[in-house]
Amino acid sequence: MGDALGLSRTFVAVTPVKTSSEEDLGTLEARLQALLARARHEQPTLCFQPEDFVRHLAARMPASKDPCALLEQVHAGELLLTYACAHADTTALALLDASVFARVGAWFPAEDAERVAELKQRLRHRLLVAEGAPLPRIATYTGRGPLERWVRAVATRLLADLHAEVPRHVALDALPSDADALVGGDAELSFIRARHQEDFRECLQEALATLSPRERGLLRLHHVDNLSVDSVGLMYQTSRSTAARWIAQAREQLVERTRDALVRRLQLAPSELESLLALIRSQLEVSLHRLLRP
Repeated sequence: MGDALGLSRTFVAVTPVKTSSEEDLGTLEARLQALLARARHEQPTLCFQPEDFVRHLAARMPASKDPCALLEQVHAGELLLTYACAHADTTALALLDASVFARVGAWFPAEDAERVAELKQRLRHRLLVAEGAPLPRIATYTGRGPLERWVRAVATRLLADLHAEVPRHVALDALPSDADALVGGDAELSFIRARHQEDFRECLQEALATLSPRERGLLRLHHVDNLSVDSVGLMYQTSRSTAARWIAQAREQLVERTRDALVRRLQLAPSELESLLALIRSQLEVSLHRLLRP
């Protein structure tokens, strides 16, 4: 037979408040059971271990002489949702996307679709990627306020950062020094680079502008922010293999559209075009860092 006060004992073991009397523990147990019932009712598709969720809840409760009163105020279903998202539950991530991230455009109606798409990806990155921490930032939600209001506050700060960014352009007379190492051993590539440096930059920017927001986001996350394919897949709620395929396709689209733009602009021999394509591929990583980083 299990401990009738098991959840309350789990709770007080984590919180600063140490309640030991059987009467107090009994009251606390009843409140915790009621909170779990609310969470299950509001998120019926999520599976979880009650003891683990209570530890998560307790770790986010402030010191109080009356924790029972605080438990009444917790948005139980939304706390459970963020708890599950923090542990990469795919059902929870889909629910978060449909119930919260889908609202980003409505929060900022003056923004165009491209900026909203960029904001959504940065929001997913900020909240769902751990970046070396034990849990992603969404785990810091305490449940003591509506989840949408909490996420909107994060989105508002990210949008301010987006507006403050000044687009970066590669100087016409200075491609990154890394490119010298990449083409230095090939006289033909070095000649093409020196002759068509400005054309390359402008055509690359033109090609970037033709990519979809998702394609640009994928390239930025993987090649500029250095996120792993697994992390990119988590942000887009897809498998690792699908994320890898999307990144490769976006990169290939950029290479081909840059090449097409250069072909339209320049009159080159077939051998020069092949060398130019090799140059585009070799410089793409360095150029993406310059053109896509904030």
